[in-house]
Amino acid sequence: MPAPVYILIVDDDPMILDLMTATLESAGYRVTTATDAWQEVVQAQGLKIGLVISDIQMPGVGTGVDAVKHLRSLPTISPLLPVIFMTGLSLERAREMIPKDPKIRLIGKPLNFEELRVAIRELTGIDRPL
Repeated sequence: MPAPVYILIVDDDPMILDLMTATLESAGYRVTTATDAWQEVVQAQGLKIGLVISDIQMPGVGTGVDAVKHLRSLPTISPLLPVIFMTGLSLERAREMIPKDPKIRLIGKPLNFEELRVAIRELTGIDRPL
């Protein structure tokens, strides 16, 4: 039996983590969380991650973008790992920070769950009401 595929949610705000976890799990997704870029890398290596949803700016070492670049360089993680970046920055500024990549989406905060649903569908092919 194959290992379950997880969505890894990364944000330093516990309220956002709780809200997103509850929303995605109630839609039937398996979810794990991390609170900074370093924990994101450690968590992703320990589980089968099918999608990362990450804040861009977080305290600690590195950004969400740095963590994703590192993850995608590891032999145990696909270089095409789908990623949704979320940010409170202006979307124009955030676009300058993230790589141009067909497997990456950007959404603003506060989160619009319909926009999140569309991004998940585009990146994974899975469409579940949130």
